[in-house]
Amino acid sequence: MSLYAAMAFEFVTSDTPHRPEPRLDLGMASYSIVKAIKDGPDDAASGWHGEPKQAFHGLAWHYRRARH
Repeated sequence: MSLYAAMAFEFVTSDTPHRPEPRLDLGMASYSIVKAIKDGPDDAASGWHGEPKQAFHGLAWHYRRARH
């Protein structure tokens, strides 16, 4: 591609939560590099946590390479 640079512009998006069932997984369509996972999917008061997506690991690999 001869790409000089690229930028990840969204780390996490809580309004597109990850769901285990692919057809309900809104996080799959988000630009974020971290999955937003609700601790209790059926509990509105539950907290959230994040897990890296494949894109997160890809960016980390490229950033590590660029440093050396």
